[in-house]
Amino acid sequence: MATDQLSLYLDIEEGQRVDLEVISKTSLAVLATIKDIAAFVDPFSDVSLDLVDTAEGSLWLNTRTKINRYVGDPKKTAAAILLAAVTWIGHEVWDTAKGKIKDHVWEDVFGKDAGGLTDKDKQDISDIVVQAIRAKAGQKKSQEVFSELERDTAVKGAAVTGSNVRKPKHVVPRSEFYTRGGYGTVETLPARKRTTTEPTKVVLISPVLEPGTRRWKFKIGKSEFGAPVKDKPFVDDVLSGHLPIVMKSNVQMTVLLETVEEDKGKGWVPVERTVLKVLSAPTQFMNRQTSLPLDDQEE
Repeated sequence: MATDQLSLYLDIEEGQRVDLEVISKTSLAVLATIKDIAAFVDPFSDVSLDLVDTAEGSLWLNTRTKINRYVGDPKKTAAAILLAAVTWIGHEVWDTAKGKIKDHVWEDVFGKDAGGLTDKDKQDISDIVVQAIRAKAGQKKSQEVFSELERDTAVKGAAVTGSNVRKPKHVVPRSEFYTRGGYGTVETLPARKRTTTEPTKVVLISPVLEPGTRRWKFKIGKSEFGAPVKDKPFVDDVLSGHLPIVMKSNVQMTVLLETVEEDKGKGWVPVERTVLKVLSAPTQFMNRQTSLPLDDQEE
């Protein structure tokens, strides 16, 4: 299935018909949502929706995303626009724990062949989608979709999807129209996190010379940061005087540093650092960097 297919699904109460004005205004709100997302994904794009057909049972409005002007890859752009729209007018597509689009979403939205997308395509699209959602591209316009649908009691559910072969697995129920229409709290995508642990050269600015979990101050390049030192043998040796570290400027150490970073849409930013182990540090009785643990010293 092509990545440019986009269908609006409306679940209708049995035996009832939808108000034409509501459908018209809802369709325009969907178009506005798509344009808003497209403007973020590719600022130079010119996007429109072409009506392909409609189908009943309940009601399908089947369209194709027509990208008349673009800079990036139009196939990836169309797929990213659809997935972002699915998040606002459907369900959350992002797997926070894995930092990628949920595996089942590709087939749910694009069909079994996932639109012929390669793994590299999927990763590129995932990166675009998470940036668009964190920037809330399309959120405001999508609220108009639910504001319009709430006016017609015949509509009991709605969703945007890429396949009209079967009813979407995730349909927004009428009970959520009010909130999704902007009159309550709407869930947004949580920040992505990642943790790295690696030996790192740091400059010691100020140690904490008392037991506890207070943060020592270090520097990497020109960036200062605080971090607890969880290497208990090292801390005990420093506090007892067994390991008299050098007290002067530019004291360089090598530590095993755990760094937690968050991606809030503008790249990875460190939010927490912890020194798990001190690998080497200069001491007052040696003129060279000392690897730890120290050999026992003769009294």
